Amino acid sequence: MRALLIVFFPFALCVCLFSQTQRKADAYFLIESLKDPALAPKTYILGPGDGVTVDLWGNVNATYNLVVSQDGTIFIPRSDGGKPQIVLDELPIVRSMDVVPSLGVIPAEGLTLLELKEETEKTVAKYFRGVKVRVSILSLRSFSVSIVGSVRFPGSYSVSPLCRLSNLIEIVGGITATGSYRNIEIKEIDGSTKIYDFYQFLYKGNMEHNPYIKADDIVKIPQAVMSVKIVGRVLKRGNYELKEGETIRDLIEIAGGLHSRGSLTRPIKIYNIKKPEEVFDVDAYKLLVEKDSLCNIELKPGDVITIPMDPFSVTVVGQVTKGGTFEYEPGADFYYYLGLAGGYGERANEGSIRITRWDGTRVKWNQGTEIKPGDTIVIGRSELKGWRDYLEVTLNAANLLFIVWTISTYK
Repeated sequence: MRALLIVFFPFALCVCLFSQTQRKADAYFLIESLKDPALAPKTYILGPGDGVTVDLWGNVNATYNLVVSQDGTIFIPRSDGGKPQIVLDELPIVRSMDVVPSLGVIPAEGLTLLELKEETEKTVAKYFRGVKVRVSILSLRSFSVSIVGSVRFPGSYSVSPLCRLSNLIEIVGGITATGSYRNIEIKEIDGSTKIYDFYQFLYKGNMEHNPYIKADDIVKIPQAVMSVKIVGRVLKRGNYELKEGETIRDLIEIAGGLHSRGSLTRPIKIYNIKKPEEVFDVDAYKLLVEKDSLCNIELKPGDVITIPMDPFSVTVVGQVTKGGTFEYEPGADFYYYLGLAGGYGERANEGSIRITRWDGTRVKWNQGTEIKPGDTIVIGRSELKGWRDYLEVTLNAANLLFIVWTISTYK
């Protein structure tokens, strides 16, 4: 045993370290990808630390690589022309072949690129005519945010303004099994707190519940209060968190709705893990088609909901050559399934054919009887059929008489 531990422990430790290293690498690449200025939308709001490039061309030509200062402005310095001036981080702040006076301070914080372009055009127009302006993102600022609560790796992370709530959750390894998706709290720098329902984003694509993360935000993932489970013929089976007052219809919607073979004719079953012996039926058709409010019951923690399946096969048994279960084909008649089963057997009684429906009812087959999904077709047996059967019965009777005569003779 000790030898096994000596061999296994280093291996397990290596696997664990590799897993953690891989996660950190994934998180790092995600954070870095969110610093790509090419990803910034037109609505991106500039702030202190953002880098911008301002190009002037026309009667004068100059390029400025600038950073939004802490007071929320950019400063366009004087250019004497000639070689690049003031190199910072391998990029010249000014590159110009013309003499350009200092254009001074231009407000930038809280503006989009288009709005900053308009402000720069106003300033340039005071000095030159026939000069065009272009403003583009050079680099994105970064800032610190904190995430606490029910996540795999809580802590502080440095992210860019392109980081949304979904990105931050991915960076920290996801929400734990007991964490809440429905009551995520984000406390902003001014002390205000907003609550977000992440299901609204995950299952409905509502971006209002997947906000951009801002500087010094504190994200809190609390414990989930109410958990239920849905199984059966829905698109997304599994455990879900519900809010107080949400109903079975809400849950089915969150789970993506019924699968293509989910049944509207069979009842939906509901039980609670605390009382599994108590099972309740809900009329699926009334609930989902007629929108009957009486069927749309409020769910409780620990409820398990089973969505039944419509049958999609037909079974043929009894006096047939092969028999078996076959995929249901809409509109196919009795003889189609009889052919799949290999046809009648030697002792088949064509006048004794019965069908057991999916709901348990039994009907006698007659020409034109509809075959429905879930049907079981039973071909009856004929006791006497053909000359071989009659010969067998005659021989058996003669044999019996001979035995009786033999016994009586010995007496």
